[in-house]
Formats: sequence, C-alpha cells, structure tokens
Amino acid sequence: MLMRKVTAVVIGVVLAGATLAAHLVIPSEFRDVVNDASLIVRGRVTDVRAVAVPGMGIDSIATVAVENVLKGSASGFVYVRVPGGVIGRTRFVMVGAPAFKTGQRAVLFLRPSTADTTFRPIGLTMGVYPIQTEAATQRPVILPPVVTARTATKAPPTVRGDPGRKPMTVPEFESMVRSVMAPGQAIPRGGR
Repeated sequence: MLMRKVTAVVIGVVLAGATLAAHLVIPSEFRDVVNDASLIVRGRVTDVRAVAVPGMGIDSIATVAVENVLKGSASGFVYVRVPGGVIGRTRFVMVGAPAFKTGQRAVLFLRPSTADTTFRPIGLTMGVYPIQTEAATQRPVILPPVVTARTATKAPPTVRGDPGRKPMTVPEFESMVRSVMAPGQAIPRGGR
C-alpha cells in the first residue's frame, strides 16, 4: 500500500514538471482577415513539399499557380508555408493548420513570411477558403465565412451548421471579398 502511494506521488511530481505546449487560435472576423492580408489570390496547388525546421518540427510549402489576384500583386506562382508535414517516418501535425494537396484549388488570404520568400495564411485555416465542386450542379463553390454581429449590419449572427449558410459561386465569393475591401461595406449574409 505504501509503495502504491509513493509511486503515485512520484508520477504526480514528474507529470507536474512536464512542459505542455498548447496552440490556441481565436477566430478572426472576416473583415480582419481581408484587411490583414497583403496578398489575396485564387489558385491551384501544383506541388507540396515538406521541409525540416530545426527545433520547431516540419513545415509544408505549397506551390500555388495563381489564377486570379484580388489584393496585392503576384506573378504566376506563390509559395505558401504552413506548419505540419511528413519527412520519412516523421509526421508533424499542428491543429488548426491547413494541409494542402496537389490539385486543390482555394482562395488564399496571405501575408509574407518573416523567414523567407514564402507567404503564410492569415490565421492558418481562416486564411484558406477551399474551392469545392457542388454535387448537384458540378460547379465550383466556396463555403462563405461565418458572419457575426460585428461584421454584418442588421443581420443576426450566423452559427456553425446554419442552413442559411449556403455555398457561394467563386465569382460571388470574390465579389464579397472586394466589397469588404471597400471602406464602409457590409458583408453579405450567407451566399445566394
């Protein structure tokens, strides 16, 4: 009995001294994501490669062929760096970080990386709006951002799973982004 108590105390002391790391992402208003981005592009991922980051883990760098520039300036390709990736038998995962796949299309809200010539998405996944194919019509659509009372004028907040939050066509989404960039514009609510 005494040995169990001693073992429990030792385990408790060891666990109390262990360093725990946590990552917290506070959702940003869509207007803030748009305003914080120095570059907003629509593009297609043509390549994804993992790179080791000494003392930090693994990052993935996606090569994105630019289809349209909504804000800032970009040539034919931009390089988007996110935490996470696989090198050999080592996989590094960060909760809240997007994982890019070759062929994926998205609208990306980016800012330059301080370490190199790559860009990083604003708020990790908050800066990546994947373009999906709508099952019924086979047209490309984007799930619009959640609009809260602060960003919408005279509209109630939209909540996760709200049936009023319908996919938007790519031109509708890009038009919404442009309207948010214009001073004093309200964000349209929930798609078509």
